[in-house]
Amino acid sequence: MKILLTDRIVFCFGVKRAVRMAEDALKKNRRIYSLGSIIHNAQVVDDLSKKGLRVIKTIAGIRKGAVLISSHGISPNVARRIARKGLQIIDTTCPFVLNAQKAARRLGEEGYRVIIVGDADHPEVRALVDFVSTGVVVVRDRAQAASLKLAEGAKVSMLSQTTQSTENFLDAVREILKKKPKELRVINTICNDAEERQSLARQLAGKVDLMLIVGGRNSANTKRLLDVCKKVQKRARLIETDRELRKAWFNNNVRVVGIASGASTPDRAVRHVVNKIHRKGVA
Repeated sequence: MKILLTDRIVFCFGVKRAVRMAEDALKKNRRIYSLGSIIHNAQVVDDLSKKGLRVIKTIAGIRKGAVLISSHGISPNVARRIARKGLQIIDTTCPFVLNAQKAARRLGEEGYRVIIVGDADHPEVRALVDFVSTGVVVVRDRAQAASLKLAEGAKVSMLSQTTQSTENFLDAVREILKKKPKELRVINTICNDAEERQSLARQLAGKVDLMLIVGGRNSANTKRLLDVCKKVQKRARLIETDRELRKAWFNNNVRVVGIASGASTPDRAVRHVVNKIHRKGVA
């Protein structure tokens, strides 16, 4: 049995930058508050918590100190509330997310009805919505785009959550085009790393008998990897750690196992998965 890994088994640039900024800040401050998880990986957040990072849901009870903004970005309304409290801000927002925020603000100011393709409950998307003054809507996929009603002669723009798949984004764009808006402006705000990870994972999934995606279940880019792989390999599974491996997955028909990881998955998590497969005698 072979184990094949994609070429992207490391943190993406944005995650690596965010974790480095958090670690540097923790060396200078005994405690830093993180408004939400800095990244969507429980193991990394636990490591940082042991060094003094405290994850909070709201700044209501914070009177002094430093507040770390996650790599997913923050609503400008919340940023203003933090500033009014006089709290120090450590902004680890991913540069790709920052570009999407700037695009959303600009499109709103130019009078477009802004359509964001993404997961409405994801912190990145919730923040993006607040960068647009009015006329913003979030659609998950082509079905929601198809059900959207547009006024005659509408001036529409579309952008994407940075971890969406290109296929899903373009499907939604095509549905909006069918409605024949007066103007449609499309900005590709999908992260290059997310696109490349999906492409590599898709290619590998088509060559193996079992595909494992290692990463957090609350990670949008990791779940997207699973969706992409399942389209070419039905035996694709998402696991957060090696403890979730099941020997029953590795039957006689499984000769080649593929492994891909999310952008916020530490490489040690993948190593543990590979080592455990070997120890169980299934590879």
